[in-house]
Amino acid sequence: MLKRESVQSIDIGCEITSDVIGWYGDVMNRNEAKKGKFTKWFFDTSLAGDCQLDIDSGNPVLSPDDYYDKVDLDITNKEWAKNLSFTECNLWFFPYCNNKHYIMICVNIKAERFEVLDSLRHKDFEKTYKSMAERVVQYAINYMKTQFADRTVRWERFSWFKLEKVTQPDQISCGMYVIRWMRHWEGKYNSALTKDWKRIDLINEERECLMLDIILDEENLERERIMKEATKYCNMKNKKKELKGRK
Repeated sequence: MLKRESVQSIDIGCEITSDVIGWYGDVMNRNEAKKGKFTKWFFDTSLAGDCQLDIDSGNPVLSPDDYYDKVDLDITNKEWAKNLSFTECNLWFFPYCNNKHYIMICVNIKAERFEVLDSLRHKDFEKTYKSMAERVVQYAINYMKTQFADRTVRWERFSWFKLEKVTQPDQISCGMYVIRWMRHWEGKYNSALTKDWKRIDLINEERECLMLDIILDEENLERERIMKEATKYCNMKNKKKELKGRK
């Protein structure tokens, strides 16, 4: 459930919250479910965070078994996700936030790659993100083995891929890039991800589209009320225009 402050974080000049990214992943999963099969699966930001090491003990926040239970609970709590097979799922998305910066870790089974999508293209990736990304990937592999009982995946052949062609033009839009990757990343570059995406005005347009997605979402409890208010407002504006024209 998105709270007011989370929705407000989509406004121009703001940094969107993990709640918004998690909500959008849920929307993308629902869209996959409508197809009758999953070719992509989008995890919540908290699941990557649970793979982190505890500062005091140096141990993972969650054990692998607890992690699997949490993932299963997240899936089985969704009515639309029950009884759907993951055997055809080729792209698994793990958004991760480190020191207020969001990156996407994508496990691309078909291409046999672990893909790191970072809109700031950190030069110190090996030092800053690599160990965390490796933990996320290892947890993901162990979980996927439970989902791919009838599918052979040669994990030892997987290589690391780091995004090089996208750079955000500011310091606050990384969350919007993560959502953009959810929409368009298929394991390769395309115009939706690279062309003019460095322009602030286009990023702001994307924010507006995201706000509309929230308003029009089928699970938005306030959708009907907002639509009625919008219709009422438009009718009022049209009447004022009509009266002004008669004068």
